[in-house]
Amino acid sequence: MLAEVKKLIQKDRKLQMILAGGFIIQFVTCITATGFYHPDQHFSIIEFSSWQLGKESGVSHVWEFTHFVRASLQIYLFSGYYKLCTFLNIDDPYTQLTLLRIVLGLAMFTVFNLLALFYFKNKNPKVLYSVLLILDFSWMLPYTRTLFCSEIVSSLFFFAALYLYEVKKQRPGWWYPALTGFLLGLAFFFRFQMGFCIVGFGLWLLFIEKRYRHIFPMILGFLLATALNVYMDSRFYGEWIFIPYEYFSANITQGRASQFGTSSFLRYISLLIAVITAPPFSLILFYYGCKAVIKKFRQPVVLAVFLFILFHCLVGHKEERFLFPVFNALPIVIGFALPDLFDYYHKCKKWIASLIRLALVISIVLNTVVLILFAVIPYSQSVHFTSKLKKEFGRRPSTVYYLLRSPFETPGGSPLIFYKRSFNNLDLKKIAYADSVRRLLGDNIYLAVTYNDLKQGRPMLDSLGYKPVLYSSKLLWNINEFLASKKINTINDIWVLYKKD
Repeated sequence: MLAEVKKLIQKDRKLQMILAGGFIIQFVTCITATGFYHPDQHFSIIEFSSWQLGKESGVSHVWEFTHFVRASLQIYLFSGYYKLCTFLNIDDPYTQLTLLRIVLGLAMFTVFNLLALFYFKNKNPKVLYSVLLILDFSWMLPYTRTLFCSEIVSSLFFFAALYLYEVKKQRPGWWYPALTGFLLGLAFFFRFQMGFCIVGFGLWLLFIEKRYRHIFPMILGFLLATALNVYMDSRFYGEWIFIPYEYFSANITQGRASQFGTSSFLRYISLLIAVITAPPFSLILFYYGCKAVIKKFRQPVVLAVFLFILFHCLVGHKEERFLFPVFNALPIVIGFALPDLFDYYHKCKKWIASLIRLALVISIVLNTVVLILFAVIPYSQSVHFTSKLKKEFGRRPSTVYYLLRSPFETPGGSPLIFYKRSFNNLDLKKIAYADSVRRLLGDNIYLAVTYNDLKQGRPMLDSLGYKPVLYSSKLLWNINEFLASKKINTINDIWVLYKKD
């Protein structure tokens, strides 16, 4: 299969350009996507790992730690990676996580592009090009591929298992089915909700593909992964425990998840429309994606993605990140219906075709703008700001005051100790009230604060001689200035460092 893909790429100039452009966007995003999308990505993995390694950590701020609902597989994985970095004398946490994003982002890029090439290599080239363009250039997808969170790592292992099975299923023997089952088991323990995708794959294997001789070795591989994870979880928590049961009991039976809020399934529908390219053309793609579910349900990727989204729509507590595991598979699902879209475009009335072209142009412009912004501006502004502080103060003893909240804290007040403990020479001191800044005497005084925490205090800082010397993002700061002038809610967590000479 890989030789066939290589030959296809070598003889197709357009395909080379699409893949090269997608690779560049992905690589740049891997470098710039500092921090995390959701605190769970940091605290339930990285801070857990710090605790496991006997280092100072923030696990006391994570409820999952005392309720035994976090599988330890990804924690062990990060701990091993951390030890490898330490062995190689890569001690800076920002460098460690940048390298990790590069490895993960390029692995995700490779797996999903291979899946797209597998399913559409023999189709109309226009369909293949379109799928790859949507996959590699939709504004949010390159960013999601960099996230070392349970949603994305489980996605990597599930769809890698699916690709492995699709490519090798014709071969005799039990080795590849067993390996597929093992990878599916790992995907499940990275994120239990990936079980919805596994159910879809299992239904396809039983009732559509009907390769019954593969079922036993696949189950064997899955059970091996389960046994391995039960052992690791028991070692991590210090007692024999079955985490999937504890997770279900805490979040579903006891209703812990619902305590964080519930919402309608329409939240997910609007999300799906928003992330695959951009509106208004994404509305058309969403419609044809729904058609693909109906017409191409015999494809394992379609059935797995559909059941994953369906079951998540039925669960009360909804967050955007919960759908991250299938985001990168959506262009493939849509691809199965693109021939119908192309046929309709050529047969419809001229004014309808003109509207479709207009929608496409608007979406391309909007998608390109947001894609570039996501590629160059880190989503996690607080972590990005601390990385700038590291460059500014990393080698000399310094004192930085902060107003209300430290840049090494989330908006909820949880400490980012993994990053903070690398600042050996930085002394952070809290100021509880803006007026207290007047009492700071001397020269070379530094003050860190967010835009929203400083709204009423800027004239005072100006009068005291403070000047901004460092922003988490000057562009986002200026956008906040504009929003504030129009009395519109400003973007949270945009940081600035002031200096008084």
